[in-house]
Amino acid sequence: MKRNIQTIILLSLCIALLPHCKKGFLDRAATTQQQDVDIFTSFAMTDQVVNNLYSRMRGTYTYLSGYNMGSATDEAKDASNWMASMRFNNGSWSGNSNPIGNTWRDNYVAIRQANTILENVAKFKTPDDPNNPGTLENRLGEVYFLRAYFLWEQMRQFGGVIIVTKSIDQTDEAALNKPRNTYDECVAQVVADCDEAFKRVQYAYDPNTHVGRVTKGACLALKARVLLFSASPLWANAGKTGFLADITAGSKPSDPAKWKKAADAAKAVIDLKDGGNPVYALEPTLAARGEMFKNRTLQSKEVIFVRMREANQDYDRYIFPKGYGGWSGCAPAQNLVDDYEMNNGLPIKDPLSGYDEKRPYLNRDPRFYSDILYNGANWKGRKVETYATGRDRQSTETDYTRTGYFTRKLADEAITPGQSGSRFIHGINYRLAEMYLSYAEALNECEPANADVLKYVNLIRTRAGQQPLPGGLSQADMRTRIQNERRIELCFENHRFWDVRRWKIAEETQKELWGMRPIIDAAAPDGFRYERFKVEDRLWRNAMYVIPITTDETLRNPNLKQNEGW
Repeated sequence: MKRNIQTIILLSLCIALLPHCKKGFLDRAATTQQQDVDIFTSFAMTDQVVNNLYSRMRGTYTYLSGYNMGSATDEAKDASNWMASMRFNNGSWSGNSNPIGNTWRDNYVAIRQANTILENVAKFKTPDDPNNPGTLENRLGEVYFLRAYFLWEQMRQFGGVIIVTKSIDQTDEAALNKPRNTYDECVAQVVADCDEAFKRVQYAYDPNTHVGRVTKGACLALKARVLLFSASPLWANAGKTGFLADITAGSKPSDPAKWKKAADAAKAVIDLKDGGNPVYALEPTLAARGEMFKNRTLQSKEVIFVRMREANQDYDRYIFPKGYGGWSGCAPAQNLVDDYEMNNGLPIKDPLSGYDEKRPYLNRDPRFYSDILYNGANWKGRKVETYATGRDRQSTETDYTRTGYFTRKLADEAITPGQSGSRFIHGINYRLAEMYLSYAEALNECEPANADVLKYVNLIRTRAGQQPLPGGLSQADMRTRIQNERRIELCFENHRFWDVRRWKIAEETQKELWGMRPIIDAAAPDGFRYERFKVEDRLWRNAMYVIPITTDETLRNPNLKQNEGW
């Protein structure tokens, strides 16, 4: 009898991918031979199963249960206490309550799906796309990449985890109760899968039909990011022989050999060429960089890999000011604002910078005006009003900014919240600017005298219209400036939460969060004086350098050890 294709796909996915037995989700849930035959003897149906795997990726801007991860850091503050970021900030998270979601389970379900695809394509000799020979090989490469991607997602949250590269039968107790692999073993697995993927995928795909698919650049970018984390203090030594992070206060080990691997991996992305032509290029101006986040994400030569249709224009409502119809979410903190330099290239704490507390928004790094909305900023036909009687005031009332600022970087000025529209936000997972900064950071740790350290940081700054860093900085000073450059250039892109952990500086950054309150004063410059205020104290203990494994999983598997301090 002729089968309905959609019914088969939905049935097989439900059976094959969701956990049914008490052994957990590492096992391969039972499917019938006929269901597997129906799917994997058809290229079209196999293609749809691969597409389903993409949909399991978390978004960059909505990573934290649908909202921005920056609000769980010293970047920002959400406007409502019920939001997931509050649990990170007040310390009310545990193995029973991961604010990001049930990610231990979700990522292993995705890994199991990847393993199932790889095994069954080989088993049933899935035919190639008859209209586009070679497409099946591309899809296999994509699956290798996505398996690496989901393993990496486990690693950056939990540390060393269980490596699973084949389907596990529910009766195989030994396989179901494996212990955690070391962090560096996991790194090696991610690198191996990225290498397998690189051999099979293309440099680029037809933007009209296959936009958003894994490319060679994406494979190299994931590899570069994983190696950067492996070299960083949290894992530099701890990852070699164990699965637990080094959460000891004051310990910041370094391994030049690891940094060299990270530097080489980032440079491979930068140097990637197709037919002699560079695959990627920075957007040429700050204005073009701004459009990259809004209307030109899929056309940008700077963008390496995206999460397609991560959100729609409701995300604009989340970050828009109350006076513009928004919810004032992800409101930038004064902590972040203070780290934007003056436009002469000096930090505001430098006595020669020219910073004026009475006019705090004058002559700042051009990215400040592109990324942040502040009192008096011109936006959507009027000035932003964060003073006490203003339409966008700082307040603890629902949907008002808690800090006195708003996120401009990701907000589309053309949108009016509440009106119908079809804007889709494609979250940028990797872009070339990240690779420049990763290369500079890693090179500074293993070859601090190399001229490329300064060169690649200054390429980012010059594009923004900011003064370049001077030559002659010490390794330590350059490290500080590179870390701050990442803080500014990559803000609100789901980097800060992980960067302060891998650098082991979260015990310094996750403390007080500050805001700015403008007060009407006719005698003050521009009619306002500015008063800093504490938004909240944030709880920190060093166990928070990693996320605890779901408690149920540690109870189910006697060999699955929980992270230290949880």
